[in-house]
Amino acid sequence: MVETDNLLKRVNTGIYGYDEMLNGGFFKQTVNVISGESGTGKTVLGSQFIYQAAQNGEKALCIMTTESANSLKKEMYSSFKWDFWELEQKGMVSFIDIADPELRLQKTIDMAPMELIKSFKKLITHKIEEYQPDRIFIDAVEALLLAIESPYKLKTLVDDLFSILRISDVTTMVSVGTTFEIESVVEYGADSVTRLGRVVSGNNLQRSIYVAKLRGSGTINEIRVLNISDSGIRVLDQSPYITTG
Repeated sequence: MVETDNLLKRVNTGIYGYDEMLNGGFFKQTVNVISGESGTGKTVLGSQFIYQAAQNGEKALCIMTTESANSLKKEMYSSFKWDFWELEQKGMVSFIDIADPELRLQKTIDMAPMELIKSFKKLITHKIEEYQPDRIFIDAVEALLLAIESPYKLKTLVDDLFSILRISDVTTMVSVGTTFEIESVVEYGADSVTRLGRVVSGNNLQRSIYVAKLRGSGTINEIRVLNISDSGIRVLDQSPYITTG
């Protein structure tokens, strides 16, 4: 019973308006996918998810598959004054990026796709055991999956990876782009799916957000405005399709 109660606990993301859409946050020990085109706010949302963890005294692990961790730290500090360098020094956030010799994503052309995924799963298992994070953010997971041509193998590998994350005492956010049509397989295996987009409303271009699924819970079934300001992301209680004035 204790274990069941633990799994029913909610993890508050700390992102204004988003937890309301999720009816209180993600369930603990789940894998939660954020999908959308480039520039819709996926990396910012994931970064805010782990930044809020550190503010709450929790530890977070951030895995960057397409850019350096230093680039992310610069961008987040310049945009929002989130000091990930300081949080890293305090041991609250740990980063793995494409420069990490264990990840070796810069050499994917020379590495068989199955071996790459196998190596990545070992890396995650090792880092979770070593660092014991409360939250994990994996940015642009499609970079790991592009070379896998078989839909069956792709689904099997995604399920395998998500199972490793679920059996650990962590709550995970995974971002996936929509350019290469991999997102449907990634979304299918997730415990929750949030989709980000852009909406043209009159002369305005606005970012949008909606929760496509959340296993075991109801959600607010609306498309809302995703606003990015100097303080980070806020989900506004309004539709991106409604113009004012």
